[in-house]
Amino acid sequence: MIIGIVSQKGGVGKSTLARLLAREYSANKWIVKIADMDSNQGTVTRWNMTRNHAEIEPMIKTEQYRSVVDAIADYHKGTMHLMIFDGAPAASKTTLQIANNSQLILLPTGISIDDLEPTVRLAHELISEGISKQCIAIVFCRVGDSASELLDARKYIDQTGYNMIQSAIPDRVAYRRAQDRGYSLAETNFKTLNERAVAIAQEIVDFSAKHSKGE
Repeated sequence: MIIGIVSQKGGVGKSTLARLLAREYSANKWIVKIADMDSNQGTVTRWNMTRNHAEIEPMIKTEQYRSVVDAIADYHKGTMHLMIFDGAPAASKTTLQIANNSQLILLPTGISIDDLEPTVRLAHELISEGISKQCIAIVFCRVGDSASELLDARKYIDQTGYNMIQSAIPDRVAYRRAQDRGYSLAETNFKTLNERAVAIAQEIVDFSAKHSKGE
């Protein structure tokens, strides 16, 4: 399977989501590689170097690619079960290439209008290019403590008709610190936060089983 995580903005949670999913699939004996398409930032590549230096299990592979074509060629060698694309922001051509090659496309977003509007525009653009609406899901990331703000964001997306993951990734210092040390959101020092992260990953896995391309 190939999962594409893309957005038109930076800082909305693409790398965070990629790391969480890679860890959860790897913990269930999948061979996973994250394709880091952001050569300027290389966020997941640096994170994985930290993870490997600390000898954290399960081991997760990451690699920076210059093109989607190169990454797909690696995937088709048959040495992995799952490739997760961590897309670069505002890379329209690359974003479409990722979407065309992915069975599941995740659009992470914050819950302000400034984040939601470009997320929905990107979804519209993907649909206009022939991407199936059923395999796109919007994921709320870095959510604050306002339940009403999150509810408004859900209503906004619901009106567009796009799928959304009901669970949301909260903005927590413990999550940021864990990732700084090479861990995923499911590997903090706090059981409740870990359980919340695992629940989000599980919801995405369940969504994929029902809505990804070819299902």
